[in-house]
Amino acid sequence: MRNFRRNALSRQLVALLLLVPVLTVLAPTHVQLQARAQGGVAGAVPKIQFEEYTLPNGLQVILHVDRKLPVVHVNQWFHVGSKNERAGRSGFAHLFEHMMFQGSKNADKEYFQFVEAAGANLFEGGVNGTTSQDRTNYFATVPSGNLENLLWLESDRLLTLPDALTKTKLDNQRDVVKNERRQGLENQPYGRWLKLLMENLYPARHPYSTDVIGSHEDLTAASLDDVKDFFKTYYTPNNLSLVIAGDFDPAEAKRLVEKYFGTIPPGPALERPAKGMSQLEGEKIVEVSDRVPQERTYFAWHTPAFFDPGDAELDLASTILTDGLSARLNKMLVYDKQVASDVTSFQWSRQLTGTFVIWATARPGASLAEVERLVTDEIARLAKEGPTAAELNRAKTKWEFGFVTGLERIGGFGGKADRLNQYNTFLGEPNRFEQDFARYRNASVESVRDVVARRLNTRNRLLVRFRPERSGREAQIAVDRSKMPTLGGDKPFTAPEVKTAKLESGMDLFVVERPELPKVAVRLATKAGSVHDPAGKEGLANLTLETTKRGTKSRQALEIEDALGDLGTAIGGSANYEGSVLGMEVLKRNLAPALVVLSDVVRNPAFTATEVDREKKQRLDLLAQESQNANSVAQRVGPMLAFGADHPYGRPVRGLPATVQSLRPEDLARFHATNWKPGSSALIFVGDITLAEATDLARQNFGTWSGGAAPTVSIPAPRPMGPGKVFMVDRQDSAQTVVAQMLPAPPRKTDDYYALRLADAVWGGGFGTRLNLNLRENKGYSYGVFSFPLLHSRSGAWIAQGGVQTNKTKESVVEFVNELKFLSGTKPITEQELTHARNGRVRGYAQQFESVGRIVDQIGALWTAGLPMSELQREPSELERATLSAVNAVAQKYSAPGGATLLLVGDLAKIEAGIRELNIGEIIIIDPEGKIVMKK
Repeated sequence: MRNFRRNALSRQLVALLLLVPVLTVLAPTHVQLQARAQGGVAGAVPKIQFEEYTLPNGLQVILHVDRKLPVVHVNQWFHVGSKNERAGRSGFAHLFEHMMFQGSKNADKEYFQFVEAAGANLFEGGVNGTTSQDRTNYFATVPSGNLENLLWLESDRLLTLPDALTKTKLDNQRDVVKNERRQGLENQPYGRWLKLLMENLYPARHPYSTDVIGSHEDLTAASLDDVKDFFKTYYTPNNLSLVIAGDFDPAEAKRLVEKYFGTIPPGPALERPAKGMSQLEGEKIVEVSDRVPQERTYFAWHTPAFFDPGDAELDLASTILTDGLSARLNKMLVYDKQVASDVTSFQWSRQLTGTFVIWATARPGASLAEVERLVTDEIARLAKEGPTAAELNRAKTKWEFGFVTGLERIGGFGGKADRLNQYNTFLGEPNRFEQDFARYRNASVESVRDVVARRLNTRNRLLVRFRPERSGREAQIAVDRSKMPTLGGDKPFTAPEVKTAKLESGMDLFVVERPELPKVAVRLATKAGSVHDPAGKEGLANLTLETTKRGTKSRQALEIEDALGDLGTAIGGSANYEGSVLGMEVLKRNLAPALVVLSDVVRNPAFTATEVDREKKQRLDLLAQESQNANSVAQRVGPMLAFGADHPYGRPVRGLPATVQSLRPEDLARFHATNWKPGSSALIFVGDITLAEATDLARQNFGTWSGGAAPTVSIPAPRPMGPGKVFMVDRQDSAQTVVAQMLPAPPRKTDDYYALRLADAVWGGGFGTRLNLNLRENKGYSYGVFSFPLLHSRSGAWIAQGGVQTNKTKESVVEFVNELKFLSGTKPITEQELTHARNGRVRGYAQQFESVGRIVDQIGALWTAGLPMSELQREPSELERATLSAVNAVAQKYSAPGGATLLLVGDLAKIEAGIRELNIGEIIIIDPEGKIVMKK
């Protein structure tokens, strides 16, 4: 799987990324057979109109028109996953997914270079591929005019990929996948949990008994002939479901599908593993000693497959147990008894069977046995009594909101195209929206109780305890595939209008009207960030933000949680260097009562000693966990090196253990009273709402908020800790080394902003960039290396970062250093590179306006930076205006090698000697908090 944004694991994310489909067989006799228009879900779910048909070669096609944006999305699901791998070839389906991006006969270069040039926006989820146990999917979103180009590209790799496969490509991607394994499993605390669950839940040779990514030994054993045989067996039109969604002409799309896919011959008929639920013979316990900061237990049970009876009930049970502060296990373990740092659950439903998973992390000093007993007792109580009517209704409302939110996106994970393919591949037809919705709405207290009692018992469960370590296809081709279709003209697109108003208190109001779905995103942004933290109290702004949600002068924390849960939403928020944000996304019918609660949280937080102490414990546990994660250490220490350890931009937003421990309730109350002010705040609405409606709601809930504006903070010039030096953090036995390269950069308001973005798009800000193509695709040292400008209101940093395999650390650093020299002038950006970067950014521009949440984020970022909302409309023209000479001048201005600071987080016993041999600067050893341990 390729991830360009890594997020914390959540129940929804697991359920989404590990979805698995079901076989569907259609046997039409001509193209028009089975073509029909379909309606969607009645009631609260908007209708999803689509047309489906099947080509004579077995390819299933689904067309869905949505003209919200001038883009088109192509989503492909192949019904093959790790369950189809033969013995000794674990990880093969996932390895092959990587091979699909290596180029085909007529497009013999990196797939990402083609789709980025066509306008796929990688950082908005515009292109990706993933492998699960039961399916492999590929998707891309491009401007509407480039549909033919995309279909040509997809059909060419479906027909001719084996012609372009080489041993060199296979060896390279094998190394990339091994690095992915090191990064995602071996270099992460608790990283082996899923592998251990699969090995111990299922007998050997069961289709689900191995993990998707496979073992190093099996990956090494894969041959080029294995790859080609796998392709011929599973990558066939009769094993593929294809969805085209977005702004396109259906008649033209059918013509193009027939032109490019119609002549590809079908593959062999496939045998499918039989569906059936496994059982454990009693309780099974696995003890694991590993490099983890705290004890944790994973609970797992065999449960029903996707859409089988009981599947929806267990999904709702998961919500009741762990979704939100007042959920049963969260309330008991984390909030009341404070014996656990976190607790998570999810129903993982797949084609053959399902798995219900819970994990709970014991707090330092707490008994893991006690945590396990409390979890077991609470599940037993749910099995005996069932949920309350209020709990069940709250879980249903949350699920309904999530269901509607998924319909907001045309493509990407969980969007409409993905769901159409999920239903079609799992259930044999795409028109299952209404049935899917109904199975949750029809769940009862009794049905949830019965399923929990039958499935989640101690007779059929697995416990995994982590404890800290001590010590050739023939075809009649009717179309010339050798010539790539010319990219089509881009449809004009203008960013949505941002309507503005100002309340009497000085609060700014921003509204974007998007009535397509009955939901609204609302955010309260305030200029109260970590730059306001007093020295020695780092983490204060962030802890203040988190604790505002934990009780007001009239509502206790659990009352807030329950009130919003009943409305299908919850308050989320974050604090960064220059601001804090609180907000929610909610169904339109629930907006008014939800806003009453949000206003109370923003204006009247109580900051009781009990709640502050509880939040501090959670923060300290999180900091301890992050200290064991190499990427988290790099993200914590990097800004210290780039700006200076005592600089407002260099101090850690979440604080350090000592500073967090020192915070008191009065510190939070004082910070809030001083810095959370209406004159330094903005209220942002995006969705099914008008300016007049938003203004009325804002006045009702924030109209009497007084206090003027917050005091400003003087931010000095950065004082980098060591340009030209190498800083190293020791992480013994690390499977990878995290390499970060930091350069001084301008503030967000700089005139160089758009040229710098284009220079970054050449250096490392995308897949087909110099850094990533070198270290991942050419050398195979890394799973991915990327760069990004981190631009604040007063100054910034330009950062490149990635994990590399430990035994290639020295060689990787050489490539980092060389690429920086090239960018600074010895190998200037070419016209071709600039055109590729510019086209990708301009053509992918519209995709950042697909969801209400992303629009809110962009408005908030502009407001915090002090920029006008017209910047949203200005972006494409500014990118088009930047010349090659201007982009090279900016690249050279900010990439001088002498100004770079290098940070390495890895096993010093294995990497230090090699770095010393390079003689690229003074080596300074620091600890995970950035304190100097030794200069060498």
